[in-house]
Amino acid sequence: MSHLLQLLLLLVIIIACAKWAGSMSLRWGQPAVFGKILIGLILGPTVLNIIGWPIFLEPSTMETAATGVAHASPVFATIKDMAEIGVILLMFLAGLETDLNRMRTVGRAALGAAVGGVVFPLLGGILATAIFAYLGLGYKFYEVLFIGTILTATSVSISAQTLMELGAIKSREGMTILGAAVIDDILGIILLSVVIAFRPGAGLGHAKERLLDYIMAWLRTSPFVEAYAGPVRICVLMLLMALFVFIAWAGFKLAFRYIRHIGQQPITGGLLAGAIVIGLLYAWMAEFIGNLAAITGGYFAGVLIAQTHLRDQIEHRVQTLTYGMFVSIFFISIGLQADARTIFAPLAHLLNMTREEWLVLTFALLIVIIAVFTKAWGCMFGAMYAGFTRKQAFRVGVGMISRGEVGLIVASVGLTAGVIDAQVFSMMILMVLVTTLVTPIWLRYVMAGREESPAEESAGSES
Repeated sequence: MSHLLQLLLLLVIIIACAKWAGSMSLRWGQPAVFGKILIGLILGPTVLNIIGWPIFLEPSTMETAATGVAHASPVFATIKDMAEIGVILLMFLAGLETDLNRMRTVGRAALGAAVGGVVFPLLGGILATAIFAYLGLGYKFYEVLFIGTILTATSVSISAQTLMELGAIKSREGMTILGAAVIDDILGIILLSVVIAFRPGAGLGHAKERLLDYIMAWLRTSPFVEAYAGPVRICVLMLLMALFVFIAWAGFKLAFRYIRHIGQQPITGGLLAGAIVIGLLYAWMAEFIGNLAAITGGYFAGVLIAQTHLRDQIEHRVQTLTYGMFVSIFFISIGLQADARTIFAPLAHLLNMTREEWLVLTFALLIVIIAVFTKAWGCMFGAMYAGFTRKQAFRVGVGMISRGEVGLIVASVGLTAGVIDAQVFSMMILMVLVTTLVTPIWLRYVMAGREESPAEESAGSES
């Protein structure tokens, strides 16, 4: 089949399965997102590996697909791109739901939760990896450091979807989770950049994917910069982050005028088109200019638009587009990228497992446990320090557990840079998968006894 026919058939399977799984999950008393991620896991390499079916492959990639690698299918690249658009739109919607005045009241708690959510997983991951390196897995210094760095990642998209389903995104805890996730993203990107920048032989500035790479390629012509490439890169990185925030904030009046202008034109869907243009533009600027995750830019655009009188009109239109197609693709794609079999394959010969295989399996399970509890406790203690009650702080901690696509991105950076190998990458995929599955279930449970404020009750009745 042609690429288009493959894509059409795959979209039919993905969207139909996502909606069915979401419906079944709600019947079981769980958030719809849980069912969507679970069915994605079943469709992915862990169980059915539909991407590896001959119908979705080119002849030249069939041999690679036989190993269970989903990325062998050319159509999968298109699905991944559509999934990225889906998560940007989802965070754009989360931004539209954000009450900026209310978020200001939880700014201190968001900062505390973000710092705790970076420090605890980082130290926990480094300590556990160092111990297992000593026991015989032989991880080098930068592998130890990078595994800890991966655990600091947070993907608020899963929690945002769950909070929206529960009508709790405007709650004190919901606002704190969203604010902490943005700060966490900034801290995590700086940490990741430091680790990569100072790795010996990193070859910084040669792969020109973002503005930072172009600037570093130009600066490296100077002997001084060549000698101190790591520190210079960090300084430029922080300046570019500040530049993105300035452009996004200062340029929003112009962006709003564009949205209002195109919305007044005698064309179909003008207001929706204008909002999408600005949302995607901010996502592009966040990643290309600020070196932040694209979802941060999408969320930032949503927050700014939420302060205007067009918020309700735009939100309704974007919801139809996002939930009708793109969000389903995003949640299914998480399972399509995960292959838990690489970790648990040795269990097939349980009685004959080698010491190294036992160490790998034990370490993989320990990393998952550390990822869940260090993030929850770290964010909880940070929020409690800022004045939250223990229950409120624990809800924030649970909402920050998911690593989602951000964890996948960080792990992929490490694999591409040669910091971690394929085995460690598979462990990180397992960690991302478990944290992503656990978060909506646990978050729904801990939010069940929360008392709603009048503003939340009004918002819930409107939806």
